[in-house]
Amino acid sequence: MFNNKTFLITGAASGIGRLMALAFARRGAAIVVVDINGEGADAVAAEIGKSGGRAWAIRVDLTDIAQIEQLPAQVHAVAGRIDGLVNNAGIVFGGAFDEVPLQQHLLTYRVNSDAMVALTYVFMPDLQASREAHLVNIASGAGFVGVPYGTTYAGSKWAAVGFSESLRQEFIERGMSNIAVTTVCPGYIDTGMFSGVRMPSLFKPMSPDYIVGKIIEGVEAKEAFVKEPFILKTTDWLRAALPLRLQVKTAQILGLSDSMRHWKGRKAG
Repeated sequence: MFNNKTFLITGAASGIGRLMALAFARRGAAIVVVDINGEGADAVAAEIGKSGGRAWAIRVDLTDIAQIEQLPAQVHAVAGRIDGLVNNAGIVFGGAFDEVPLQQHLLTYRVNSDAMVALTYVFMPDLQASREAHLVNIASGAGFVGVPYGTTYAGSKWAAVGFSESLRQEFIERGMSNIAVTTVCPGYIDTGMFSGVRMPSLFKPMSPDYIVGKIIEGVEAKEAFVKEPFILKTTDWLRAALPLRLQVKTAQILGLSDSMRHWKGRKAG
């Protein structure tokens, strides 16, 4: 699956992005490490190189569409055409909607939504030309349920789910069977991004290594979705089975409704 393939991973200087870069590289993939943290990206590329893999680091500010448009030429100059794109970079801000600065709301969409669309667009020629391509979009369990005090984060992840599903179905309609699409929808991951969040009942923070292992399995199997922990696999059924009033009550009982109220985490690359 990964041998002789080149994967570009955004937000790969730290967190699960870094772990995915290392894991894909161990399975034979060449990695383009993309992050706004240039020094961190260099370090990950060097780490892969020391282990016998091939990797290149490119610093990109994903809020700058012009930089994204220039990225394919930069990648092709050093690594050639890519076979896989992992839209991993993301940020989150928590708090009451009207108390979070507007610029933070809009920045969330620029990184989590606009950049995902732009990167997929500019690398579509590469994916179309590959014999076996893969698009991996890191969404969230928040892409299926409302998240009070995390409104635009959840909104951006709903966008990721809808974008991924629409593209996957479009590829089928257009006979583009060479491109697989996997949408990753994890719960809380213990990376510091959700520091201060109060864990809802039935949830506990997943280790980054655990979710990366599940992502690898999902990509290898060309799964449409990777949903972890198990309770997230039931969200579609629960939303269809329960009237809205009971959905809201259940979220309150489980502690989902105010889990983001005291968020004080950090941005992810």
